Amino acid sequence: MTGQEALTFVDTFLRFGHKRQRLNDIQSEVFLQTWAGLSYKEIAQQLGYQHDYIKQVGSQLWRSLSQAFGEPVSKQNVKAVLRHYQQETCALPDTRGISKAVLC
Repeated sequence: MTGQEALTFVDTFLRFGHKRQRLNDIQSEVFLQTWAGLSYKEIAQQLGYQHDYIKQVGSQLWRSLSQAFGEPVSKQNVKAVLRHYQQETCALPDTRGISKAVLC
């Protein structure tokens, strides 16, 4: 799964499966850059934000994803959680009303 595929998966899951929310632009950028292995410091430099602000955005992002997926999600485990959740979602019948055609 690429970073963009993971972001699409997360965004679709959040829109259709959890409180109908979406990631904002900065959350999406932090997600993509984290997926690519960048540190918060590197992300802040690339995007032109303060390091502390990016850390705060990241913390909120992982907290939101943890609530949505029902398990701890962090910068360190986001790839494993999403791969596991995608496999699990695609193997089961559609019980959350989320389009499996989009997620799988």
